[in-house]
Amino acid sequence: MIPDSVTDSRKETKRLLLAALVVAGLVAALHFTPLKQWLAEAQNLKARVGEYGWRAHALFIGGSILGIAVGVPRLALCGLGGMLFGFVEGVLASQFAGVLGAYAAFLLTRWWAPKEWIRRRLANSERLRSILGQPSIGTIFVARQMPVPGIVPNVLLGVLHTRHVTFLLGTFLGYLPSNIPVALAGSSMAKESLSKAIAQVSLSMVALGVFSVLILWIRRRVKV
Repeated sequence: MIPDSVTDSRKETKRLLLAALVVAGLVAALHFTPLKQWLAEAQNLKARVGEYGWRAHALFIGGSILGIAVGVPRLALCGLGGMLFGFVEGVLASQFAGVLGAYAAFLLTRWWAPKEWIRRRLANSERLRSILGQPSIGTIFVARQMPVPGIVPNVLLGVLHTRHVTFLLGTFLGYLPSNIPVALAGSSMAKESLSKAIAQVSLSMVALGVFSVLILWIRRRVKV
């Protein structure tokens, strides 16, 4: 019987690999089909965004925090950040926004949400509940790799006895393995050179493979 940790890791790897393959297909389409016009528009948009400097970053981070807090898929915003700002700035902006957006959902749940109602709604997330029964940096890291909507761990951790520092550190580390390859793939979509775009997508797949192995090792160490 295959352990749940291995099954979850494989599901998450397949999901991220599928996303990378979709980006690779889009990159090819943007260079070899009539969609090439969209590539020029994406490059123009990136140039216009760059003219606003730190204000563009602040607007993106602020909007992403609000979106993630209410359940907008974090990885979609991460890919957009990579496309608009390039890999380094994109991954930094999306990482910062992702952690703060998750923390906002955590705080909203802890301060105002009806906790008993939430516990009933999360009754089907037994696997996640068992992992986060005693929240730690390691278990939160593992929970962030599970193929569930990102808002679910945020809400569940909000109703549990989770320390704020533990939540922030576990979330920060837990988001890195997906943010880095997705931002790298996203940044490839605005590259003028096809060879550079393909190189970045390939590198994102390599990073995905490395992180998948690392995640599996951590899960075995944490024993969840």
